[in-house]
Amino acid sequence: MNEPPVATDLRQAPRRPFGIYMLVILLMVGVFAATLEIIRAQAYLVGFWAEADDFLREHSGLVALGELLSNDANLITVINGIVVAMWVVMIIGLWLLQRWAWVLLMISTGATLTFALVRYFDGNPDYVTMLVNVAVAFYLNDNSVQRAFARRNSGGGV
Repeated sequence: MNEPPVATDLRQAPRRPFGIYMLVILLMVGVFAATLEIIRAQAYLVGFWAEADDFLREHSGLVALGELLSNDANLITVINGIVVAMWVVMIIGLWLLQRWAWVLLMISTGATLTFALVRYFDGNPDYVTMLVNVAVAFYLNDNSVQRAFARRNSGGGV
């Protein structure tokens, strides 16, 4: 008659899955790389900053797109400014668990992987970009991240 008490875990599940934190960190690295490229296009970087810019430009996917399209410093700045703005919007949307941010990041990841494959077949492979984008695709398709961005029914129906 007297049943033993059942242990219940009263801790709440975290609001954001680990994958979202990783996606935000990866996007913030991209913002840093694009910002360095904007500074390089408009000024002269020296020392550590020049080396960091060279490495990040070679391995940051869309950041290299501006230089590939044109050598004009102003055009590179505009293209990377658009990339930075897009990534900042995605970071905010991901943090707020907005489904449109998940979709936008999935499209962006597909475009970046396509760009990396074009570079690969042109004889200039960028394995770091490919690896990072595969990791982004993995985190976007992780079950806990999928649940966080699942469509919510507004009505009480099925």
